[in-house]
Amino acid sequence: MIRAFRYIHSGIFWFLVIFYSVVVNKGSYVIALFIKDKEEKKLFYQKGIRLCGSLLVNASLVKVKVSGLENIPDNANVIFTPNHQSYLDIFILLKYLPCPFKFITMRKLLKVPFIGDFIRNAGFLSLDTKDRKNSIRTIHKIVDLLKKGRSFVIFPEGKLTKDGNIGEFGRGTSIIIQRSRKPVVPIAIDGSFSVLPKGSWKLQPKEVKVNIGKPVYFEKYYNDINKKSSMEVGNRLRDILASLKG
Repeated sequence: MIRAFRYIHSGIFWFLVIFYSVVVNKGSYVIALFIKDKEEKKLFYQKGIRLCGSLLVNASLVKVKVSGLENIPDNANVIFTPNHQSYLDIFILLKYLPCPFKFITMRKLLKVPFIGDFIRNAGFLSLDTKDRKNSIRTIHKIVDLLKKGRSFVIFPEGKLTKDGNIGEFGRGTSIIIQRSRKPVVPIAIDGSFSVLPKGSWKLQPKEVKVNIGKPVYFEKYYNDINKKSSMEVGNRLRDILASLKG
């Protein structure tokens, strides 16, 4: 009986992922036709995506316990750096992070019908690790937007974990931190791997804990950007996330 419910619930959840993406995206598109400013349009689409995230977390039947919201600065833009256990992480962050932000997404999400269009319209960006020139251009764009007051959510691992543990961090996030000189707010997500691990489509509703740490500054590394310093930033940040995850 429980197994049958899990299959039915999972099927309904993934149907809603597509349904909400199509309906909210198309509804946002119609309303956005009356918004002239490009940035305002993107912000409007971001509100639509946040609505989708909230609805999908509810549909997942997952109980989310969030701590540390008070650590998010009120009057400063930041770089949020969560670990990445599951695709569900994206919906959870969309629902619970209070301030406007852009996601750095996996490139393959841009190819998903309807969802990819929604992501592009919201101004979310992706880093293609296989295309170095394109990655460099994207990093420069992210740094520029950070300096203009935008906040970003970046998964430093760059991909989903295979076993629930925090993986190695790529240099891209470290370079963005060093060049933008913005505070980093680490976020430890624990439990979403058990709910929806990589390679599975079946949900197993359980509790997910989201622990938001205090802002971290990496001033020591701002003026010396090289492979060694970037790796040190990544290692230090990984240690901080591991301690938050417990």
